[in-house]
Amino acid sequence: MKHKRSMAAVMAAAAAMSSGAINAFAADDSVYVLMNIPYSVFYAADGVAAADVDAVSSATNKTGNYGKTGGAYHTGVTVSVAEDGTVTAVGKDNGSKVRGVIWAVKADSIDDIIALGGEVVTDSSTVTVATLGHGATTSSTLVGYEALSEASDYSYYELAEAPDNYLELKNGKFTAGTSNSVSGSVDLGVSYGTRWGDIQLDAGEASDASDKLINAVVLTTDDGVKHGLYHLDQIWAFNQLAWKTDVLEGLDGKKITNIRYYCTVKDTDTTDGTAPEYVNYVYDYTSDLELSEVYTGEVTAKFKNENTLTISGLPEDAENVSVKVYYTTGGKNAEYTYITPLDAETAKPVFVSADDGVVAITTGSVTDSEGNTITFGEPVDGTEYTIEFSCDNYFIRNTATVYNASENTYDDSSSDASSDTDSSSVSDSSSNDTSSDDSSSATDTSSSSSSSSSAASSSSSSSASSASTSTKTTVSTAGGTNVTVTPNPNTGATGAAGAAVLLAASAVMIVRKNRNDK
Repeated sequence: MKHKRSMAAVMAAAAAMSSGAINAFAADDSVYVLMNIPYSVFYAADGVAAADVDAVSSATNKTGNYGKTGGAYHTGVTVSVAEDGTVTAVGKDNGSKVRGVIWAVKADSIDDIIALGGEVVTDSSTVTVATLGHGATTSSTLVGYEALSEASDYSYYELAEAPDNYLELKNGKFTAGTSNSVSGSVDLGVSYGTRWGDIQLDAGEASDASDKLINAVVLTTDDGVKHGLYHLDQIWAFNQLAWKTDVLEGLDGKKITNIRYYCTVKDTDTTDGTAPEYVNYVYDYTSDLELSEVYTGEVTAKFKNENTLTISGLPEDAENVSVKVYYTTGGKNAEYTYITPLDAETAKPVFVSADDGVVAITTGSVTDSEGNTITFGEPVDGTEYTIEFSCDNYFIRNTATVYNASENTYDDSSSDASSDTDSSSVSDSSSNDTSSDDSSSATDTSSSSSSSSSAASSSSSSSASSASTSTKTTVSTAGGTNVTVTPNPNTGATGAAGAAVLLAASAVMIVRKNRNDK
């Protein structure tokens, strides 16, 4: 009997709870909508720092790229349709800019949503967006809630049920709401000085986000500060995040401890006239990536003569500074010609030491895999050269300078640049040396990574017993390969100073350097 009474009590309590829950639900007039939320408002709701979107967003034909910006909304029409049906991307002409995030919001009533002044998007809404890439226009037709992509601030689409993740709107203010995030960890890669920014992250391991629209991304650093990113300026793809430090401050020199993605289901077919059922996701990935500090001081370079380049303004505490020096021809797919050495085995450019702000320029040649002879070390008069830096503890932005032969200066102790010289050759120092003279080399090498590469150059000197004596100068590359610059014995030039003024007789061949194009 006691058991029966206990069961009855439990059932009665359950019934009371169920009745209370039903009454509470009936009294709850909350609504859930998808809404266009300005970046600053969205990020502030969760205590995230973000730059002024107007300072980073510019008119572009890319705003209509559904794959890249489908999780955001923009101003301005992105497409023009001719009488014959031809679609052209015109976002830039119409001042189209990304403005904010499309995300779910819970409010006490629909009146609170309406009061924000946005327009209503329904299942019958439709918009065509277009983007220009590689000279061709690609368009997508978005329907239903997807049409928020080209609607104004605070425009909304009413949801039939509560999503997994949303912000809350109370008294006209957005706050953090429910977030059912999925946790994991990633190893982030990093590059510096790319075409997209001072710092670029490779988040390829964040695979959960790979097949979804990216609505927003937040980076958290070891000082606890959260930083929000924008589309088409910092968010390029789920795995490609890049920024300029003068726009997004406070990240360089810090450790990234977490990366959060706000994502939405992606429409895999924008031609079928339907939108997929709305689902959103939040992914939190822990990380442990130290970012180099971006040096903001002014660094300048100047050719002293054809043998020496001087650099000023480097950080006093910079460690293992090395450089590549080159000029480019062509446009987007530029061709690179280097005056700093090429690796003897791969014919690829290597970094050379810039200790004390001085870069020694030596002539030489290598043979590539196709048997072509490529020379280096011969500055071209009137040509602008780019100086690319590597440093262990800073990212130093590229600088540039023009080589003008008429401005060459020489120290009294320098070799006479007008002396008669023959061509020099470069060979692997591991080859047999039949010379009767001794040569010495000093090598300073450091490990190379995607975040910082370093190379050291060495010089050697020895006295020549006669004008016919051959002296070699060995240079150690970043890859650990020694290349030897050997002057013509008839010149009488000795050591690094002599090798530095040798002019190669063969023509300069262009080294093509491929860069990733997003």
